[in-house]
Amino acid sequence: MNAELRYEGVPGSQLDRIRRNRHDDFGNAVVSRTSEGGEPLRCCLTIAGAGERIALVAHRPMEAGGPYAEVGPVFVHLTDCPAPGAGFPIDFRDRRAVLRPYDGAGQMLDGVVAEAGTSEKELARLFEDPVVDTVQVRNVVAGCWNFTVRRQA
Repeated sequence: MNAELRYEGVPGSQLDRIRRNRHDDFGNAVVSRTSEGGEPLRCCLTIAGAGERIALVAHRPMEAGGPYAEVGPVFVHLTDCPAPGAGFPIDFRDRRAVLRPYDGAGQMLDGVVAEAGTSEKELARLFEDPVVDTVQVRNVVAGCWNFTVRRQA
């Protein structure tokens, strides 16, 4: 199965609300900081360059809730930025990643450590299983959520 996949960061509606309210959905104040460069941005799915205005906020990537609906820290731009492009985010291609597939009920099915440059191949393999609804791509060291992948509707 060669599924067309969609790569999703923090939804724009959530970012708008967080920026407007000046706090995340968990009550943490949005504190402006200057990027040192290298921070993975979960809004546009790029890596920050030095000097960009960013914030670290709490985010829950699994909307449905349940035992796997973790809340964790994510870097975002303080102002509007372009939506993630189509295809696997270029800035994340050469990074090691943990891939966590979930079924439609939000239950984790497996876990894969993808070596640098292999995440796209591993995602294609995981989505060969029709039970897989979404896959969360996460940081290997900190376990932080990077983005979610799902089949195109």
